[in-house]
Formats: sequence, C-alpha cells, structure tokens
Amino acid sequence: MVFPRIVITGPESSGKTTLCRYLADTLQIPMALEYARIYLEAYGPDYDLEILQTIAREHLEYQQQQVPESARLGLFDTDLINFKIWADEVFGCCPDEITQGIRNEAHHRYLLCAPDLPWEPDPLRENPDNRDYLFQRHLGEIQRLGRPYEIVRGSGDARLRSADEAIRKLLR
Repeated sequence: MVFPRIVITGPESSGKTTLCRYLADTLQIPMALEYARIYLEAYGPDYDLEILQTIAREHLEYQQQQVPESARLGLFDTDLINFKIWADEVFGCCPDEITQGIRNEAHHRYLLCAPDLPWEPDPLRENPDNRDYLFQRHLGEIQRLGRPYEIVRGSGDARLRSADEAIRKLLR
C-alpha cells in the first residue's frame, strides 16, 4: 500500500518550509525539507540543467530517507513539480526523467502556498517579481495532473489555521 504524502509547494518565499516544520511538529509526522536548498547551500548557487537533474534525483533519495515508505503519512517541502517548473522557466525544457518521476507521485496531495507573504531576500532565492505567475504555474500543474490540493493563504496564525483546515480536507 502506498501512503499519502502531503506536499507543501508554491513559489519562492511563500512560507513553505515554515509551514512544513509547523505541520510536522503539530501532527507528529516525518518530513523532508527542500533538498535543493540543502544541495545549493553545500555546493554553491550556480547550476545548469545537468546539476538540476542531479538535485532532483538526490531530492527523491532524501525524501525516501526522511519519510520512509512505511510511514502512514509524511510531509514534503516541495516535490518534482517544483523541479519541472524550475527547469521549464530557467532552461525552457524539462528532462524526461523529471516528468516521468512526477507520474510516480500520484499519491501526493498538495498544500499550495499563496504568495501573499512579503518577499524575504535570500542568496538562493530567485524570481521575486513573478511569484503570482509561478503560483499559477504550480496550480496549473497540480490541476492538470488531477491531484488533490488546497490553497493556504494569510499570515501568522491565520496562515497556520488555514493550513490546519486544508490538511483536514486533504485527509478526508
């Protein structure tokens, strides 16, 4: 049996990691942070399409280490949809390896973070001026795949309550 995974996704600086940590703590379930950040912090911010593919592969391995298949529920701070959008936007194409990998993630359910939080500069963050567009890209991909999703909005405690309610809906 394949157990569901809740993916916290959305554009840069939309509170994904904060939300992932909050939900993992609140629900007492395992989580996997955004591996791309871990990789780029270790090796530097420069990348090409080949490096992006390597990060995507290692991202999947990291997720499996952090959230074992036997876990009845787990949280992922992004998944391969992020890599598809990233590749499309930066390189104009997405490697087949990533698009095929997305098909294997049919058990994913999504909390899509709206870009309604202030931008927080960070040396690894890109695209401060097109977060609404990237939000729509994420929404479009999730809808195209027919995957369950809820949108998380608001700031502070209101955002956390929005996420709590969204999780309940996704797990019905």
